[in-house]
Amino acid sequence: MRPPGTAYHLQKRREYAIELLRSGKRPSTVARAVSAYPSSVLRWHQAYRKQGRKGLRAKPVPGRPPRFSPLQLSGLVQYLLDGPLAAGYKTDLWTLARIARLIKQRFGIAYHPGHVWKLLRKLGWSCQKPERRALQRDEEAIAHWKRYIWPYIRRRANALGAGLVFVDESGFLLIPNVKRTWAPKGETPTVRYLLKHEKISAISALAVSPKRKRIALYLQFRSKAFKGPDVKRFLEHLLKHLRGPIMLLWDQGSIHKHAEVKEFVECHPRLQIEEFPGYAPELNPAEYVWCQSDSALANSRPEELTKLKAMLTTTKRRLRNSQRLLWSCIEASDLPW
Repeated sequence: MRPPGTAYHLQKRREYAIELLRSGKRPSTVARAVSAYPSSVLRWHQAYRKQGRKGLRAKPVPGRPPRFSPLQLSGLVQYLLDGPLAAGYKTDLWTLARIARLIKQRFGIAYHPGHVWKLLRKLGWSCQKPERRALQRDEEAIAHWKRYIWPYIRRRANALGAGLVFVDESGFLLIPNVKRTWAPKGETPTVRYLLKHEKISAISALAVSPKRKRIALYLQFRSKAFKGPDVKRFLEHLLKHLRGPIMLLWDQGSIHKHAEVKEFVECHPRLQIEEFPGYAPELNPAEYVWCQSDSALANSRPEELTKLKAMLTTTKRRLRNSQRLLWSCIEASDLPW
């Protein structure tokens, strides 16, 4: 049985054993010192006498030759990066069976789907849940905004001594979102709930101080959808609590373009408005306030809106009192910070 350790470490062990023998130690003493049998120490000594240090070198362990050449592996990675749609499938989903068929078609190598995952792990791939992206996204415009517009906004905010405020709206249904939990094997847990489509609407603002040291959270709930006048009242609320110039960023939603909102912004010059590029929610740190809330509500089953609102209020207090959680919203976004 091969002793534990890499080939390099085992070679160093043999060399150390020879040094001990040359210093006058007995083979039994050397064997105890290097955790080996005396017969092994004598065999190493014979190899050293015949071949010198060359006889102590690690010998390559013979094994099955690799089925893929390095060039083929790089080709496989490129096929995988091109995606399942390019390979002729109707959905953008790589399964082990599909990859096994791809390998057979492109390289003539038969792989059982059950062994494909080992190859994928060797390539540095893992099984992941994809993020959703709208087809209307303009990736070039988003990249341009991140590289040029956002740095300009930050420089202007710094020059004005303005706080950065990120605003977003969302909604929470009585129907719970589910999250992984522990249960006996083969017994899928069940979350029972009332099938109601009532919801609570929410609007939030993450306000980063002008010196970029602290974050405050402003969050309001209501049982009806937010409209332009509601957004205007929320902006009034922010102006009452935030001092100095404000650089506010939000998406291009229609309620942000409401006449009352536009008029209010025009009448309050210390409020500067900037828009995120379209269909890029990952840029808005306020989006991740909802992720924190969803996580806190996971697998719950409130029966009434009042109970749901109470749970959301508890989550709001927890977020407000934790700078770590609020900064995690900034860090989770794709906004270069």
